[in-house]
Amino acid sequence: MKKILIPIDGSKASQQAAEKAVQVGKLLNAELTFITVVNLPSEDKYSYFGMTVENAFIANRKEMLKKLLQEESKMLDIIVRNLEYGDLHIIKKILTGKAADEIIKLATEEKYDMIVMGRRGFSNFERFFIGSITQKVIASAPCPVMVING
Repeated sequence: MKKILIPIDGSKASQQAAEKAVQVGKLLNAELTFITVVNLPSEDKYSYFGMTVENAFIANRKEMLKKLLQEESKMLDIIVRNLEYGDLHIIKKILTGKAADEIIKLATEEKYDMIVMGRRGFSNFERFFIGSITQKVIASAPCPVMVING
């Protein structure tokens, strides 16, 4: 096991997962890849409910994405910088799209040996309505998934 993928969303659970991934990585002398995924709402989200999105939203979408990418990059840098990973090889990536889909896609394409991620602890009721990125990753991941409860 040489490649570990660690999705980070800034939550306490994802930070705890990052710490656990470093511990496992040290034991295995593994390469650690920390990722965060940026997802902007699309027009489809609103049109489904019969709402129209103002032209300003569409026009500013690129600017909003640029700003989100900058902020996510800062967040990822801070979290990784505060980890004690020693001489392990560290990679940081920022992806765009739906988080679960992007995590699974990257894990598959780059043949990761393990995914270590946090779970925020939504209730069954909340998970039913909003879904769970962690649950989706567990169901479709091409490799073992270690889940750290937050």
